[in-house]
Amino acid sequence: MNEQLKLLIRLQEIDLSISSLNEKIKSLPNRLKKVMTSFKEASEALEKVKIKYEELNKKKKSCEHGLEEIEINIKKLKERIKDIKTNKEYNAHLKEIESAEKNKYQIEEEILSIMESIEILTGGLKEEDRKIKIVEENLKHEEKALEDEGKALYSEIEAYKAKRKDLEGLIKNGNEELYEKYTTLLITKDGIAVVETSNEVCKGCHTNIPPQLYNDIKNNHGIFSCYNCNRILYCKSEEGKESG
Repeated sequence: MNEQLKLLIRLQEIDLSISSLNEKIKSLPNRLKKVMTSFKEASEALEKVKIKYEELNKKKKSCEHGLEEIEINIKKLKERIKDIKTNKEYNAHLKEIESAEKNKYQIEEEILSIMESIEILTGGLKEEDRKIKIVEENLKHEEKALEDEGKALYSEIEAYKAKRKDLEGLIKNGNEELYEKYTTLLITKDGIAVVETSNEVCKGCHTNIPPQLYNDIKNNHGIFSCYNCNRILYCKSEEGKESG
């Protein structure tokens, strides 16, 4: 195989690897974003339960305060019985006491209901707190994992860049115009400057290659380009290997 062509093929492989690694690096924040979304949702769920818990506790305290006032009022009403002189006043007073005690009973029932709800919410708080701790731990783990993965990817890119620099020097020494052509194609052809041919078809643009040109390409002895997309072509067929 033509030495310059061999170098270009290797250079293309390295550039594709670097591009692939860069795409992986770009995707890292999205992976973290998913975990952060889960953490946010868990935090919001916990906050909702906390707010409901606080509301019920405030309501319970308000009911307890109201109950204290009613109990004081009932006590005063009962103490006043001894000062009542007529049956009419006495009956009216008893009705007032009965109404107050009825209110007391209703408030006591409401307090019991609130306490039951608080007990259920206490269990809910524990469960939501458990969930958020798990998500928080996952977030910390994912942050560390992504940081390590990012470092590894950057390290791999640097290693490829070092190899690329060597190849770039070799190609430029042999034919600087060829390297410039490769660079231009890399920019204008979505990072694909060197492509394989198979069955008389350019795998870059999927255009048929004239038979004579294809025969020349199969030998891999020269640098040939696709007449349609202008990408540099090579052949990995058995014929091409034998000729190389």
